[in-house]
Amino acid sequence: MISQDKLSLEILISTMKRSNLDFLKPMFPKDFTNYNILIINQTEKGKELTSKYDNIRVVNSYEKGLSKSRNLALKNTKGDICLIADDDIKYVEKFDNIIKNAFNTNKNFDVLTFMMSDFEGKLAKKYNLPKQHNYKSLVKANSVTIAFKNHKVTEAKIKFDTNFGLGSTFQIAEEFIWLRSLYKANFKIGFIPKIIVQHPYESSGRFGGSDRVIAARAALFYKYSKRLAHLKLIRYIYITLKRQQIKPKDFLKKYRVGHKAINHYKAILQSKKK
Repeated sequence: MISQDKLSLEILISTMKRSNLDFLKPMFPKDFTNYNILIINQTEKGKELTSKYDNIRVVNSYEKGLSKSRNLALKNTKGDICLIADDDIKYVEKFDNIIKNAFNTNKNFDVLTFMMSDFEGKLAKKYNLPKQHNYKSLVKANSVTIAFKNHKVTEAKIKFDTNFGLGSTFQIAEEFIWLRSLYKANFKIGFIPKIIVQHPYESSGRFGGSDRVIAARAALFYKYSKRLAHLKLIRYIYITLKRQQIKPKDFLKKYRVGHKAINHYKAILQSKKK
């Protein structure tokens, strides 16, 4: 294991339509030029982003979708340890040391997830998690708290599912699917109860009953449960009803949204077999 001082950390930032590097300034506790950064900038021809810094690399992409951006980052990263990032977050003081130290003191883990808070210090969720993730606990990992050993992921060639994530057909769960794929491939995934990043507070209750979330959940249920997908869909809608995220009169409508999404996802999978 490389010592903490020599262990290189690279931050993999997904962003869109950037014309300069100013967006990096509020993200970091120190000058952003002190960090190794790989920027995946989804843009249009003729509007490419450039960098004059050797340690800040830019890959311009003309595709859309968060999972495609993540996959391009995986393909181009150089760091020993990589940290997944978005462009609307703010790192805490010495976040890089926290991550490097965590990998040096937890040498058996291939992937580590950390904690996130809002700008007032309120945790993003209840992190009552085991030191080593199990299948169920993976769902609580925020994408921007995931760090991993680059060579392990590169060798495994495990990519993000481009059917899921912002800008895709189903707009959530891309990080859970990716982590689950790593978990099934016998990666050791650990949890470190330390905050490394801040993000504006967003209650899941605001979105849990939305059509886009229900559609993505339904597709996710089919991805992993096949015949049980519709039963899990009904259960999920019932939970959103109990949480007052939807109204009783909307139950059937939401079920139809999920049913349609399952059929759509089935069609996508079928088309790939042809």
